[in-house]
Amino acid sequence: MHTHELNKEKKLIMDWLRRIGVEFHTGFLVVNSSHRDHPIVYANQAFYDMIGYTEEEVFGKNGRFLHGDKTDADVGRRIRECAESQTAGVFEIVNYKKNGAPFWNEITVQPLPFPEKNLQLTLMLQRDISNRKKSDALIKLQQETYNGIEQGHMLNVLLQKSCDMAESFFQDGTKCTVMLANEDNRLHIGAGNSMPKDFHEAVNGMLIEETRATCGPAICFKEPVFVKDMKTDFLWRDFRGLVEHFNLVASWSIPILNSSGKAIGTFVVFFPSPIEPSEKDIDLLKQIATTVALTIKYSQQQIEILKLAYTDKETELPNRHYFKNEVMELLQEKKEGFIAFISADEYVKVVDQYGHGAGDMMIAELGRRFARIRMPHEPLIARFSDSTLALFSMTPLDLIPEYLDMITQATIEPVMVRDLELFATLKIGVAIITPKQQDADELIRYADSALSKAKLRAGESFCYYENEHDEFMMKDLRIANELTAALRRGEIGVHLQPKVDLETREILSFEALARWNSPELGTIAPDVFIPAAEKNGKIRMLEQAVLKRVLIWLKSRKDQGAQMYQVAINVSTDHFFHHSFVPHLVDTMAEYGIEHRWIQLEITERIGFVDIETAHKVFKQLKAYGFASSVDDFGTGYSSLSYLQKLPVSEIKIDRSFISNMHEPATLAIIRTIVQLAENLNLIAVAEGIETESQREILLTLGCKIGQGYLFYRPMPLEEARLL
Repeated sequence: MHTHELNKEKKLIMDWLRRIGVEFHTGFLVVNSSHRDHPIVYANQAFYDMIGYTEEEVFGKNGRFLHGDKTDADVGRRIRECAESQTAGVFEIVNYKKNGAPFWNEITVQPLPFPEKNLQLTLMLQRDISNRKKSDALIKLQQETYNGIEQGHMLNVLLQKSCDMAESFFQDGTKCTVMLANEDNRLHIGAGNSMPKDFHEAVNGMLIEETRATCGPAICFKEPVFVKDMKTDFLWRDFRGLVEHFNLVASWSIPILNSSGKAIGTFVVFFPSPIEPSEKDIDLLKQIATTVALTIKYSQQQIEILKLAYTDKETELPNRHYFKNEVMELLQEKKEGFIAFISADEYVKVVDQYGHGAGDMMIAELGRRFARIRMPHEPLIARFSDSTLALFSMTPLDLIPEYLDMITQATIEPVMVRDLELFATLKIGVAIITPKQQDADELIRYADSALSKAKLRAGESFCYYENEHDEFMMKDLRIANELTAALRRGEIGVHLQPKVDLETREILSFEALARWNSPELGTIAPDVFIPAAEKNGKIRMLEQAVLKRVLIWLKSRKDQGAQMYQVAINVSTDHFFHHSFVPHLVDTMAEYGIEHRWIQLEITERIGFVDIETAHKVFKQLKAYGFASSVDDFGTGYSSLSYLQKLPVSEIKIDRSFISNMHEPATLAIIRTIVQLAENLNLIAVAEGIETESQREILLTLGCKIGQGYLFYRPMPLEEARLL
């Protein structure tokens, strides 16, 4: 068939479609599905009336020009596949009208093949089903709201569902919020996640007035209020800056009325362009406002019921039933944490002397104080029995000791009971939660059992529930807990080990070593409690405690006119890089009146791996103040000549692991290299852990002149070192 004949055939088909289109009152369009882009080749007037476009704006385009942010791309893809395969189908998709309004579009796809004319068309019947979708959405909203109320969801979560539903039926950029009226005739935000935070903060607490914003008159007159342009309308005069900043243009406010007809708030819709509501829009928003009113009513009723069932009426704290239910829910998250049962020794005495009302006051006050601890999350606190508070917190295991310390710190200030200032003595029983544990009743029993053990001890005490599976974890936690208390009580002691001239054995200086003899746990080795301090964020406190002990020792020697010795203090990487390290060091030295040259800072060589540039700045500061610096355990970690050249240190210490194995040729070669390296860099090499005469002689042969170890002196208490 010639081209002009083919075009003639297509023209006849188009004329036929136009005649049908005039008679056909349902919107439809025809696309050429044999063409790669499926252009629209015909649409009837009913279709143009539905979308607001003209024939010139539609003809030749792909149907994708009606798509927008709310359009489901997957549905669009399936419509195209249906047309290409020449199969029938019915689809529902969100398309957009010319004015930017989204609408639900039902598209019925019907192939129109003309094989004899080499033409493949597809008829697409178009219906606006937005009204049906709105009705369905309202029903779904009501169902979800009632289910949420029964499940105890927060009111703001329930109200947000209404905002989300409304936004889905208006143009992109539409924002909804629920503003509720309080007893002081002021607005407070009920929901509205899409609204800018700054805007909410500006209107939250706003006095409800007849001429202020659209919410004010909507509540005062109990009638909807619509503003087409907020930037010029008198009602929004006080918020012009915010309106322009967040590009808010139109504002519609629908009053929320309770069953007695009182306005309890307003449902507000903000648009990014000037727009006036249709009757259908107003009807939809009124139905949403009615749903919001019912949500508030039934939610408040449910809250009252739950309050009676799950609240201790004397203290208004959650009760044991609430605690158990919440713990069961929270355990589903499978995170680390703990349950603590907390009791105050003084409770029984208070009840005996002042009655149960006074005891309730005491428990309520303790509950309020513990509730202020948020590390890292807000705790769940309940009154589990007359004298016992239960606390649940999702806290990483290594932070539990710090949390328990904060609980005890909460009672430093006295509790006021009637006319009595009462210092509470806490007994705490703790059950550890691991991700594998799911039995709330069992964990509660563990915490209760641990509390019983804590009550057997004198004074303030806490006790962990222990079983054979938790033995190692419990040991670490006990050490971390006791360490916190030991630092507060000043239990950390210091021993000094001399550094000597290997040739003459003369004492040249000392190294300070932390020691801990716990009343509860006995003697704890440094390689146990120092890592515990690092892990639990107490290493700075520990090292500062050591520094103060050393400075007291140096000051006593200075006051007595005794010979002064330089003392090396070990500094952890975390402490070294802390912004307060150098200022605190200088201030503390000044407090005790000790010259900086009598303190040397020993830092492990890992310092060069963490942040070499910052380390250089800190070392430079220390040198400017007159402090000596040393690299401890050299050869076991970073071991880079480049970082030694960059850091202004004066000494490197050869790790004891090399000294103990120096009989091995390879190890001896390493020691020789370190000593030569020190000499080349004009540094002092100090050997650690010398225990035999043979080791001393070999080190002298290698050129190492200073060392420390059991061959000369063991670490000794400060009192003993004072005699040297």
